[in-house]
Amino acid sequence: MKSFFLVLLSVCMAGCGVDATFPGRDPDQLWRVLKAVAEQPEYDHQDPTKEWTLVENVVRVDEELRQIHIDRRVKRLLHRPRTKDLYEEVHWSFQVQQYPTDPPSVRFQSNEPELPTKMQFEGDRYFTEVRFLLSGLPQPQRMRTPVVSSDSDEDPSP
Repeated sequence: MKSFFLVLLSVCMAGCGVDATFPGRDPDQLWRVLKAVAEQPEYDHQDPTKEWTLVENVVRVDEELRQIHIDRRVKRLLHRPRTKDLYEEVHWSFQVQQYPTDPPSVRFQSNEPELPTKMQFEGDRYFTEVRFLLSGLPQPQRMRTPVVSSDSDEDPSP
């Protein structure tokens, strides 16, 4: 029984992560969006239990390794019916790593011991923002398929 708790403790204390792939996306464009979401996180949410206020956001970018290190402090005050208000202030430390795979893939990982469910929520929130921004961006010119028109009145012969 003791070994079971030690294994459980090591799983909870290990760095957790969330992986995502981005088929059909230009790796350079994805990299720009990953940095933008790290630097300007959005914590507004319809569910008040998932809404946080950003207190501090320190982002360090390693362009060569395509890594983003994020140290973030957030807080919230939950007002729930028939319960005492709950105030939380949390420090999170994450690393975002873009890999040179085809399709491009990214790992969002905790740098500190964290409950897997909390890491999953924050990783999913991050990738939702990334996908939202990517959905509004046009595909880079070098990735577009050229459109060939066949209704030309010109004779192609010399």
